[in-house]
Amino acid sequence: MDTTMLIPMLERLGWTSLQTVLLVALVYAVCRLMPSLSAATRCRLWWLVSLQAVLGLVWSQPVQLPWLPASPSVAMTAADIAADVVYPLSAEGSAQLLATMPVEVVATPATAWWALALAALWASGVLLMAWRTLAEWRRCRALLAAAYPCEDAALVQALHLAADAHGLRRPPRLWMSAQIDAPQLVGPLRPVLLLPAGDTALQGDALDLALTHELQHLQRRDLQWGLLPSLAQHLFFFHPLLRLSVREYAQAREEAVDEAVVGQHGASRHAYGRLLLQLGVAPQPHLGVASAAPDTTSLKRRLLSLQPRKACPRVLAVALTAVVLVVGVAPMRLVAAPVPPAPPAPPAAPKPLSPPPAPKAPPAPAASARLPAVPVPPAPPADVTGPDDVTGPDDADVGAFDDATDVDEDHDGMTSTGTSITTYGTLDLGESPRQAYVLVDGDSTFANGGIDDVAQARRQLGKGPALWFRQGDKRYVVRDPMLVQSLQRAYAGAAELGRQQGELGRQQSVLGRQQGELGRRQGELGRLQSEHARQIAQDAMRTARSAMAAHDINREAAAEAARAARDSVDDAALARQAAAEARRALQAARDDERQSGRSSEMGRLAGEQAALASRQAALGSQQAALGERQARLHEQASRQAQQVIARALANGKAQQL
Repeated sequence: MDTTMLIPMLERLGWTSLQTVLLVALVYAVCRLMPSLSAATRCRLWWLVSLQAVLGLVWSQPVQLPWLPASPSVAMTAADIAADVVYPLSAEGSAQLLATMPVEVVATPATAWWALALAALWASGVLLMAWRTLAEWRRCRALLAAAYPCEDAALVQALHLAADAHGLRRPPRLWMSAQIDAPQLVGPLRPVLLLPAGDTALQGDALDLALTHELQHLQRRDLQWGLLPSLAQHLFFFHPLLRLSVREYAQAREEAVDEAVVGQHGASRHAYGRLLLQLGVAPQPHLGVASAAPDTTSLKRRLLSLQPRKACPRVLAVALTAVVLVVGVAPMRLVAAPVPPAPPAPPAAPKPLSPPPAPKAPPAPAASARLPAVPVPPAPPADVTGPDDVTGPDDADVGAFDDATDVDEDHDGMTSTGTSITTYGTLDLGESPRQAYVLVDGDSTFANGGIDDVAQARRQLGKGPALWFRQGDKRYVVRDPMLVQSLQRAYAGAAELGRQQGELGRQQSVLGRQQGELGRRQGELGRLQSEHARQIAQDAMRTARSAMAAHDINREAAAEAARAARDSVDDAALARQAAAEARRALQAARDDERQSGRSSEMGRLAGEQAALASRQAALGSQQAALGERQARLHEQASRQAQQVIARALANGKAQQL
């Protein structure tokens, strides 16, 4: 399950809870230090706490306060960046020690189980509070169903006159109920004034004061204003200080109405106090207000508030309310201070350039077909990347892609750059995707998008560190150090993997050169063996011709025997011929010995070639394992980047360009 939106919501919930603690402490301190504040002012201050809680949860653009120190891991000097040399990724690279290198696994939305657990707990609490409210609403409906309209015309007429005096356009419906002991006003949309009937019915001045109290609630619109604290209590059911603020709001609201009844309408404080004692303590309706106090502590505070006291100046009360509204209600976030610009690198420290690619090893020449006994090993591969490993022209998954300010491309596709900038991630070489992001971190760029996106991000962000992303035609930049650091940690292994891939590529290049040298030596031995074979063939032809000549001599031996009697045979010539035959036999023996030595050397070279091929295959396997780890890292980092983008948009830390 994707938790991209859950984590920002939980963050807002946590930040808002923390800000609520501070705001409750502020309002509580103001109320304690200024006891002369009117109950109406205290009611507004406590209501602002609920407003802050609800706004903090739904507002996605909080006010950022850069009060945290800048992280030292983000603030790097230009010399530090220059010292961190990143070699471009070779197409044939891998490294032996990479197989044991641990790769940091970044927490992704798919593995953020804690976010799912917290969200489930919070949703369960909200649903439980909603179920409780639904049960209270059903009890209220049952109470109204058991009540009946007031049939006392004089009382109804008096209620209409009192409603006109309070400036109400329409008086509430007046019903009687035998199930209540104190007057209640229920229903925020269509209010109903319930009066106790039977033995607990109010009479005379007590009834007038009770009606005035409830009409004062209607005049102040307390039923409608009370919906926000009720909503905040549902959303932050786990917050004890928020529940305290809701109770204080309800207490201040009743005290404000008591002050209005006593002060504005000239009611006797003693008579009103006796009414409060008569009503006593009664449960409060969940969807309304009641004249009775919910508990003895509340009743005691209401009685004490009836005592005369010096009133706080109205200007001061309005100023305090405005200050709390401006300072404490707007959602705020503590962020790290901006990173100071990096000092320039010392001019004496030149930036090392990327090493040139190693030359490819020449293929080994083929041996002569006339030597069947000598095995010829295959020529070393010029590139370990097979045709199946090459992606299409429109979507290239790269470990490291070099970019530069001035790039000259030759016919072979090689680039020569003046300043090496390494790009990791996935680059779309065709049409740019609809969504893309680029993390700029010094001379390293981590991207998922098109080449144009990388170039545009480089132009707008310089060396960062910052996150540039595009959604359709809208482009944003995120410079918040906390979000950038989380993405830097996600890509922390990519640069190291690239460097080790380059080292592994250099090892494979060295093996390739050794294989090429062995192939050259094998070719030389093959050439010598071929020449020796031709010489043997020529000697064989000469021997055959000599044999044919000897056969002719034997045929003529009889005739020669007759003449031999007459002519003497040159014995010296025959001796010289025999010596020449002996020398040829000795040379043939020596040639056979050299041929045997060459065959042994060829076998030894073939063994070395096979050993090098085995090492090359092992490095290729390590390169494949490295590629899989690189792909997993980029996939995890891509999910982390999407989460960071969602959080930046939700928290207002993404600035549209």
